[in-house]
Amino acid sequence: MTTVKTLIERLQNAYKPEDVIAAAIWQVDDVLGQAKEKGIKITREQAEGVIDRIDRRQDASLGISWDTIDAYLDDL
Repeated sequence: MTTVKTLIERLQNAYKPEDVIAAAIWQVDDVLGQAKEKGIKITREQAEGVIDRIDRRQDASLGISWDTIDAYLDDL
C-alpha cells in the first residue's frame, strides 16, 4: 500500500527537486466521502482497500476519477 512516506521516497529517487510534474493524490477520506454521498456504508479499512486496489490497477490511459472510485465502491 502506498503511503505518503513511500511516495516521497519514490519521488526523491526519480526526480530532481526542480523538475516540473503533474500529480493527483487521492486519499481514504475521498473514498469515505464518496461512499457517504452514494449511501454506502464502509469502514476506513475498506476505503484503504479501495485506494490500494485503485493504485495497483490504475490504467494510465484513463486516470483516476470519481467514476473510478464509484466503480470500486459498487464492487464492494
